[in-house]
Amino acid sequence: MTLGRRLTVVLAAAALSTTSTLALATSAGAAPDGADDVRTPDAAVSVDGVAPVVAPVLDAPATTDARSKVASAQRPRRPLFAFWGQKYNRIDGFGFSTATRGSGTGIELTAAWKTYRGATPIKPKKVFVQARVDGGKWSRMKGVRATIGKRGLVKASIPAFVNTPGVAAQTVDYRLKTKKIKKGPRKARRSVASKPVSVRFENQAMYTGDQARFYAPIANLCPNAAITIDTTGEITGAKDAVFSWQHGITMDVASLAAPTGETEASKLAIAIHECAHMKQFYNWGGTAQGWKTLEARSAEIFVPDQNPSGPVIPLASDWAPLEHAADCATFLVTGGAQRTYGSWCNPTESAAAALLWQNLRY
Repeated sequence: MTLGRRLTVVLAAAALSTTSTLALATSAGAAPDGADDVRTPDAAVSVDGVAPVVAPVLDAPATTDARSKVASAQRPRRPLFAFWGQKYNRIDGFGFSTATRGSGTGIELTAAWKTYRGATPIKPKKVFVQARVDGGKWSRMKGVRATIGKRGLVKASIPAFVNTPGVAAQTVDYRLKTKKIKKGPRKARRSVASKPVSVRFENQAMYTGDQARFYAPIANLCPNAAITIDTTGEITGAKDAVFSWQHGITMDVASLAAPTGETEASKLAIAIHECAHMKQFYNWGGTAQGWKTLEARSAEIFVPDQNPSGPVIPLASDWAPLEHAADCATFLVTGGAQRTYGSWCNPTESAAAALLWQNLRY
C-alpha cells in the first residue's frame, strides 16, 4: 500500500517531560507487523536555516566637533543600558517571538542589549524576568534572573507554566527588566524593559475533537505536548503532520484522511512519532543549539541498515537518522504503525530510542 501524502517532523515555523512506564509492543530489532509502507518524507530535520541570534552593532562615535556636540547633548536622555527591538527577541533560540506550548512547559527567552557609553558598557547588576497573564499586570517572577552575555545578548530560562484548571488556554507575555543603574549621568540612570514575547499555553485536559483524538495516544508519553490542528496547511505545508518548534505537534486532519486503507491505529501512531521528536527536542535542552547537538548524536547511532533475516524495508529517498530514531521509538510503544521511513531498528537503535521515553538522551 502506498500512502499518498508525506509525513515529516521538520520545522514548520512562521519565521520557527515526564518518565513513563513502557509496554514494549514489538521485539527489539524489528519493525512491527504492518510497518512495511515507506513514508515519503521531506528533508531531514535541521536548524541549518535558522538565523543565529546576533546583536546589532552601534555606529562608531562621531568624530567631528558638530556631531560630537549633538551626541553629547543626547547622552543624558539615553539610558545607560537598553534593549534592541522585538525583532531581536528569541524563543528557545529561534527567530520568532510568539509560540504555542502545552501546559507544563517553559521557554528560553533571549533579547539583544545595547549601550551608548563607549567601549566599556555600564551594565545593570541584575536583570529580572516579568510576566503577565492574559494581558494583566506585569509582575516579577521570583527566583528567575537573566544573564547578560558578552556578545550583546541577555538570556533567561523561564520555568514551566501550568494552566489554571478549567481554563482552556492562557497567553503569557514575558519580558526582561533591569535593576536601576546607579552610575553615570543622573538622567540616564533608569530601569529599562525589553519588548515582550508571547506564549499561548493550552490546557490539554480541555482538548476536544481532533485535539483530544491525537493527544490521547501520547498523554502518558508527552503529557506537556500542545496539539495544533492545521486547517489551512500554512504550518504543515504539503505534509500530513509536523513537529513544529513554534506550534508544537501539528496535524493536518484533512490530509491524514485522504489515504485509503490506513487504520486509525496507524494515524494515531503518527502523533506518537511526532511525540518522539518532541522528546528529542526537550531531552536535548529545548533550544536551537541543543537540536544541533541532537542531530550530530543521532547520526552516530542510527544507520540505514537492514535486518539480515529480512524482510527488507526500502529506505525513503531522504531517510535521516532523526526520523529513524523516531520510527524506532514509535515501534516500541505501538504495533499499529503502518508508516516508516525504512530501514531496520537493530538492538542498539531500539535501546537508544527507548531512552527518549525515559526523558534521557541516547
